[in-house]
Amino acid sequence: MKGKLYIVSAPRFIFDGLTPDRQERIVYLPDFLSFPKTRFKQLTRALLVGRIHLPKKILYTWFQKEYLDQMLQAKAGDAILIYEGCNVNVLKAIRSLIPSGVTCHIYYCNPIHTTFKNPSEDLKKIQRLGYELSTFDPKDAERYNIKFANQYFRYPAEDIPEEPTSDCFFCGLAKNRIHELQALKELLETNALTCNFIIPETAKEGISYAEYLKQLSLSRCVIDINQSNQTGLTRRPLEALFYNKKLITNNADIRRYNFYNPKNIFIFGIDSTEFLKEFVKSPVDKIPEQIRQQYDINTWIDQYLP
Repeated sequence: MKGKLYIVSAPRFIFDGLTPDRQERIVYLPDFLSFPKTRFKQLTRALLVGRIHLPKKILYTWFQKEYLDQMLQAKAGDAILIYEGCNVNVLKAIRSLIPSGVTCHIYYCNPIHTTFKNPSEDLKKIQRLGYELSTFDPKDAERYNIKFANQYFRYPAEDIPEEPTSDCFFCGLAKNRIHELQALKELLETNALTCNFIIPETAKEGISYAEYLKQLSLSRCVIDINQSNQTGLTRRPLEALFYNKKLITNNADIRRYNFYNPKNIFIFGIDSTEFLKEFVKSPVDKIPEQIRQQYDINTWIDQYLP
């Protein structure tokens, strides 16, 4: 009998694209390992968890009993996948309770330098605890000697509108990109291209992911502006790939991927803006289905399924 995979904090919309045979082997858990909301729990967790041995009943103070118990139902031959696990002491406390024979993975879908204060030191500590680490960023994988696991997406759950209502779409927090986004928007509008830019001040003010995909489907081109020192793909290039949209990105490293096609992908800062309008308005060049399948959630999850 094939083992189960317990996943902490999976992006459910994308995972809903899994085939039934894979879906039945997965146990979904919310992000119950995240930083506590109350000051008392924050302080006591920092002082105690992972620093001294604590029985499971005491760990319920910081980790919801229902979900901790569910994860610890894993048995030899099963596996656990935790998204963005970065607190060494929390991971130490949890690992000591996990039965032997259970493979433990952590996947980092953000740049390592934004996740850790001391990346090299902390990652080595986590590896010594017995976790297998992987990242979406190929340069982070090389720099920290961990596994590279491509970004991924799923096939659209609904029909894509035939007629777009805008030319270029961006949705996301400004972070440190606001000046670059403003300059790009001005450039696009100067080229008589219509823009649908949604830049909320906080995550709470943002739109739902379902609404985000609806807005994306109504546009010709997706805008992708990476954070500094990031080479791994954000999800936007794959949203463009699976929704058959053009892409404007500042990630020059995208040329290393097998779906790169200059007819579909414009690299801001490298490609000439002289023909920007022509690029956006021209039809998408079809990418072979066997290439898209390499970035589908069903292909991606197989590397973690036991």
